[in-house]
This record gives sequence, structure tokens and C-alpha cells, in this order.
Amino acid sequence: APLCAGRVREGATNLEFEELSYASPEDPAFKRWLIHSIEHLSGRPKLLPIYEVWREVVAREPERMMRELLKLIDVDVEIKGDEWPPTINQGTPLVMIANHPFGIGDGITMLAMAEEIGRPYRIFVDKRLLKIPEIRPYALPIDHSDSRQALRTNLLSRQLARDFLDEDHTIVIFPAGAVATASWPFGRARELPWKNFAARLVQSTEASVLPVYFAGQNGPLFHIVSRVSTTLRISLIVSEFIRGFRRSRVHVRVGRLVPYTELKNTRNGKLLTAELFQLVHALAAKAITPNDRKPA
Repeated sequence: APLCAGRVREGATNLEFEELSYASPEDPAFKRWLIHSIEHLSGRPKLLPIYEVWREVVAREPERMMRELLKLIDVDVEIKGDEWPPTINQGTPLVMIANHPFGIGDGITMLAMAEEIGRPYRIFVDKRLLKIPEIRPYALPIDHSDSRQALRTNLLSRQLARDFLDEDHTIVIFPAGAVATASWPFGRARELPWKNFAARLVQSTEASVLPVYFAGQNGPLFHIVSRVSTTLRISLIVSEFIRGFRRSRVHVRVGRLVPYTELKNTRNGKLLTAELFQLVHALAAKAITPNDRKPA
């Protein structure tokens, strides 16, 4: 970690990477300005030298790029479970499913875990993240707008996921599709209703399922603005990553690998979605404390 920190300091410049923003070129000018302003005030410039160093790491060791990123942002991941990494028989497609309490941080962690399993992987992500070129080879974009292009993008990503799972590969999914939110600032964050696509993907490919649970949630401000404005909510995702996730200890509970033949509701997508939800959230009782901040 000290070596990484030193490398980051050496690479620190007045960089302005447009990639490290949730603002989209398709957004109206005022919305882009607002998102950029909030991200900048929240500490986005701190990520720029880290990103510069990380790009060098990716060029040299792409098979470890997410594990190295966790080192660069000084995050310890404590994984508990019956077996980690799991033993997966050859010829078995794998779908990793998880709750989504943080945003950027749990996405990075899931991909670092997929790297450790040692199989080719892809992850469903918000299409805004495709601005980061290093992510594109591993990403299946999801467009949350109501346009026809969004429908085409989402259908193509789903088909690519099915084709990808025809081999010994891994798909990472957050079935809620958005970060968990509390109904009041200091309340317990809850997942949005899970979409049925993860269940349909498991059904169509007869994939085994690895449930993963992250302990913790974002801070009160995120939950306040989530009730007020979608734009403000998006603007704070980078802030939460810097304030709450970076330099932290993250507690993860991994469940038992569940073969397709052991799933009970493979003939009904809605019931299978509920079963997958239960597989993940049953791990909450076994999860450790929420993510801990490290001393400055």
C-alpha cells in the first residue's frame, strides 16, 4: 500500500479525466454542469492521479487490474464464507449476484472477486461507465433511459451475456440495478425491487449461482438527496466512493455455490428472482459489521 501511495503522489497532476464523471454528453448543459460541480466539490480531483497510475497497471497486468485498484484506493476486503474462492467444475457457467449498497465500490470489489476465481468475466454496468476505456472489454452496458436506442442496447447486452455464458465464464449482476436507498437519512437502506433478468439468464443458461452480500450502506446525505433529485443522487455516487469506500475495510459474505439443479424455482422467473434475493439476503445475518473507516 505505501508503494502504491507513493506512485500515486508521483503521478499527481492537474488532470481532468472526463471518464471519471457520471455526467453524460447526452445530458443538458445545466445538468452536466451541476454533476461536474458537485463531483468536483466532493473530491473528484483526488481520483485523477489514482486513475493515471491505475492505467499503467492495467497495461501491464490486466488480469489483476481490479485487485490492484483496491490496493491503490487503500481498501481491505474481508471475505467470509464456506469456501473462497469456490471450486467450479469445468463446463459450468457462473452468475455472481449481490446486493448493491455502495455503487462504484461494490462493483470494483465484485470484479476483483471474479478475477480471483480465475475465469473470464463480464459485468452489467450503467452505460455511463463505458467512458472508462479500461472497463469496456468487461462491460455489458445498461441504458436506463426510455429511448428506442436504450431498448436496443439492453437487448444486445442480454444476448451477449447469454452467449458469453455458453463457456466456462462468469457474469456479475446487481439485480436491483441501482444503489440501495433508505427512506430516511439514518434509516436502513433497502434494495430496489430486483429485476427478473438475472433469473431469466440463469434459466436460459442453466448457470450455477454464487450469492454475495456486502455489509454497510452509503451515508445520510446520499439518502436525503435520493428522495429529492435523481441528478443530485447521481452526482453523489463519486462522493460516496471517495468519502465512504476509499480507505475502508469492506466486509463481504459469500454463500455456498448453488448448482442450477439445486434451485427450486427454475420454471418461474418471478419465483426464481425471489429465491435469488433470499440467497443473497440470508447472508446478512452472517455478515460482519459495516465497512470501517481506516485511520487517516
